[in-house]
Amino acid sequence: MDICLSPRTVPFIFYYSTHGNCHPDTVEHVGRLKRLEKSLSEILTLYYPLAGRYVEEKLTIDCNDEGVEYAKALVNGKLSQILQGQFEIKELNRFVPDNQVEESATNPLVAVQINILNCGGIAIGLRNSHRIIDAFTSSLDTPVVKLPPLSKTTSEVVAKRFVLDTNTISKLKAEVTSSFGRGHIHKASTTEIVIALIWRAQINAARARYGFLRTSLLSVAINLRGKTFEKVPENCCGNIFTWGTARFGADETKMGLNGFVDQVRDAIRNTIAEFGKQNEDGDGFFSKLIVKPCIERAEEVRKGEVDVHTFSSLRNVPFYEVDFGWGKPAWVSVAHRPYKTVMLIDTKGGDGIEVWVTMDKEEMAYFQNDPNITMLLKDGDRGVLGNSNLDSA
Repeated sequence: MDICLSPRTVPFIFYYSTHGNCHPDTVEHVGRLKRLEKSLSEILTLYYPLAGRYVEEKLTIDCNDEGVEYAKALVNGKLSQILQGQFEIKELNRFVPDNQVEESATNPLVAVQINILNCGGIAIGLRNSHRIIDAFTSSLDTPVVKLPPLSKTTSEVVAKRFVLDTNTISKLKAEVTSSFGRGHIHKASTTEIVIALIWRAQINAARARYGFLRTSLLSVAINLRGKTFEKVPENCCGNIFTWGTARFGADETKMGLNGFVDQVRDAIRNTIAEFGKQNEDGDGFFSKLIVKPCIERAEEVRKGEVDVHTFSSLRNVPFYEVDFGWGKPAWVSVAHRPYKTVMLIDTKGGDGIEVWVTMDKEEMAYFQNDPNITMLLKDGDRGVLGNSNLDSA
């Protein structure tokens, strides 16, 4: 799967409240940073491909131990300002390294930036090559396959964050259950319902922008760890996922939320079922189930004949368990990415969902005013965290 991905980077930011005497100049704080540097050097001995360089001609990693990029930055601000939502999403990019970690024989595959706020709070920004590392870990060698190039987005994209709290999720699930009827045997997951809600609003936004209904392709990233016939270890490295796809035709009649939920659920569950079957195709298994869908998706993006909406759910990924020695994160976020995508992340405590939406600026205006969005989602344009219980520094 590694070579099916475009050379994009994935930025994550972990925000930590520190307690006690934690001014940036104190011995205690300096000691924390030294421990971070030491732990980073030690972990790279275990995940040694991350310290190497990408060799494009061979589609592989040269494990030459050249290292990763590491930087420190002083921030004139307080962590409490961030946790209370006093920021624009683009401002979060200051917490991750400027280096886009483009894959080359000279650029590092991973970049780390330690941001020290003047209150003593810490924001750890990570930027890595998605072709090398997925949300779970790092790198894996794969067969050599050439894919058609993706066309670049020429329009301006903007990002907004919406937060679904427990009550909102309960109402949404009740609406879907009511639409399906009590006799419906397929119970949809919360993730499937939320993806269906966003996808429908994206289709409506595109129709409002262009004046007519357009064909839409849904691509949902599916983690394959524990789901393949030949079991893949949970802690294996590389991009161990595939895409589940669904299509909404421009000639289709109006479809309610339950219809979109059915489409999303089938896209995810049918794909998982395929990978759970015993491999009878030998070497053709990889080509049929991973490479072929990637090529087809890339071709449709290149032609521009359909709207492609990509979703990634990082729900249940234990980001809030990452403890560097002074407790668990007060918040975990992504940063602004210059391409269209939707990402779902659990709120702290796991009882809510943050929906990070990046799309064309023109369509975002229609999207955020969609009655189904305004009714169900809290506006997170400035990082509103609802009733999340967060510590402040």
